[in-house]
Amino acid sequence: MVSNSRRIIRIPSHRQLKRADFRRKRVLVRLDLNVPIKDGKILDTKRIEASVPTIKKIMERGGKEINIICHLGRPTKIDKNFSVEIIAREIAKHLRTKQIKKINTGLQSPVLKIAYDVYKGIKLFENLRFDKREEQNSTAFAKELATLGDIFVLDAFANIHRQHTSMDKLQSELTTFAGILMEKEINGLFKILYAPKRPFVAVIGGAKYEDKIPVINSLSQRCEAVLVGGKTANKMILEGATKPPNIFLPSDGVNKSGALVEMNKERIKAGVFDIGPKTIMHYKSILSSAKTVFFNGNLGMTENKKFVHGTNELVRYITKLKIDAVASGGNTADIIYDLGLEDGFDFISTGGGATSDLIAGKKLPVLEKLLR
Repeated sequence: MVSNSRRIIRIPSHRQLKRADFRRKRVLVRLDLNVPIKDGKILDTKRIEASVPTIKKIMERGGKEINIICHLGRPTKIDKNFSVEIIAREIAKHLRTKQIKKINTGLQSPVLKIAYDVYKGIKLFENLRFDKREEQNSTAFAKELATLGDIFVLDAFANIHRQHTSMDKLQSELTTFAGILMEKEINGLFKILYAPKRPFVAVIGGAKYEDKIPVINSLSQRCEAVLVGGKTANKMILEGATKPPNIFLPSDGVNKSGALVEMNKERIKAGVFDIGPKTIMHYKSILSSAKTVFFNGNLGMTENKKFVHGTNELVRYITKLKIDAVASGGNTADIIYDLGLEDGFDFISTGGGATSDLIAGKKLPVLEKLLR
C-alpha cells in the first residue's frame, strides 16, 4: 500500500465527483453515518453534517433519485435499537424536511425492504449490517444493492479499511466516484504523508496501545519528531522498548490527586493521567519549528476535566503556529471543537481506525480499488 500510495497523492480525476454526470440518473450513495446514540438521542452529529454536502451536490447537479446506504453499530441480527430511522430524522432536519416517511419496498433483504423518505427523491435504506452478507463482501448482495442506482458514490472514508460488500464488491457493479468527504480525507492525509512541508512533527496520544504502535513506528520514518502521550506513552515507558531518537516520551506527568510526578515505572504503575509542565514545554519547543503537524489521540485522560490541560495546551499552541495542521480521532476532534479552535486546523479527519490504518501503511484493498 505504501509504495502505491507514494505515486498517488490525490483522488484521480476520473473518480472525482465533479466529473460525474448525474443528470436524470439514480445515484446510490454509501455514507458513514455511524454516530454515537444514547437513550434515543444522537450524541454527536458531526459525521452526518460532514456527509450532507455530497447529498446536496448530487441534488444540485441534477440527480434524479438519491438512495443512501449506511451502517449503524455492530448488530448481530435485525434489532430496532440499531435502526437508522433516527439518522433519517437527522438528515431530514439538514435538508429542512418536516417529516420523514417509512416505506416498505417489498424487497427481500432486510436492508432493502425498509427505506425512509427524507426528502423528495432521497431515501435512506435500513442498516446494512441487518444483512449478514454485508460483512461477507458478497457479490450477490452487491448486485442487489446495485439495483438502487445507475452510479455509485462512495463517501464512507471511516469504513475504508473494511472489505465489506458496500465498500468493496459494490465498486465492481457500478461506475464509482469519490464523495466530497472521501476526496477531502484522502487528499488531506496523502498530502501530509507524502508531501509535507518540513519539519514534520506528529503528536500521538490515546489509550489503544496496540493500534498506536504501528502508527508511531510509521510516522517515525516520515517525521522529524513524534511526540507521544497518554496511556500509549505510559505503556512504552513501562515496557522499556528501544525506540529511535526522534520518538519523544513524557518526562513528567500528573497523578490521580493532581500532583506533578516524574515519569518512571513506579509512578506510572501508581497512575499518571496527564503530561506535566516540563513535557509540555519540551513538546512546544519541538513544535515551534514545525511546518506540518499531525495530531492524533489525546495526551491525558481527557474524559476527566482534571487531566485535559496537556492536550488543551498543545492544541492551543499548534493553532497559533502558521503551519499545515491536521487532526484525527474522535476524542481529539471533540477537544478541538470544545475549545472552538477548529479553524486553526486545515483538516480534521473523521476516519478513526481508517486514518490510523492508512498512516500505518496497512494494505487497504477498498481504497486501492477506488484509486484505480
